[in-house]
Amino acid sequence: MNLKQSRKRRALATVITSAIMMAAVTIMGGAGVVWSQTSLNSQQIEMSDTVDDYLNKINESLMFEYVYCNDDPCDTIIVVLTNVGNIGLDVSQITIYDKMSGFSKIHSMSKAQIMPDDSISVVINDSLFSSYSILDVSAITIRGNIIQTQITT
Repeated sequence: MNLKQSRKRRALATVITSAIMMAAVTIMGGAGVVWSQTSLNSQQIEMSDTVDDYLNKINESLMFEYVYCNDDPCDTIIVVLTNVGNIGLDVSQITIYDKMSGFSKIHSMSKAQIMPDDSISVVINDSLFSSYSILDVSAITIRGNIIQTQITT
């Protein structure tokens, strides 16, 4: 009789061990699936935001309509920027500089939003403009696009 009881216990122990192992594997598998789904969702949102930023940067299109000296000698430069793209953009700064001498006039802008097919005019004053025959002008948008031109003073 002892031999039969020990065989039954062994069989029961094998079943219980298998059930415990199956439960552990199921719980760990479920946790892995939940973690991977959460990770995938956060990466998908981040990738979507990155793609939207790149598309908006590509769709930005800014051009210089006019860049001219307002007086003679040139102490005031007027810059007219036009948005020829299909989305609105923000100009963060306009820089007027001379590459040879290192002269630079940075004009920071806080509320320079330009809607599609619209323009803004920016007046920049500096008495040193007349000291240079050719100046480079660049405009930078919030998204990092840069356009450049030159002006003869």
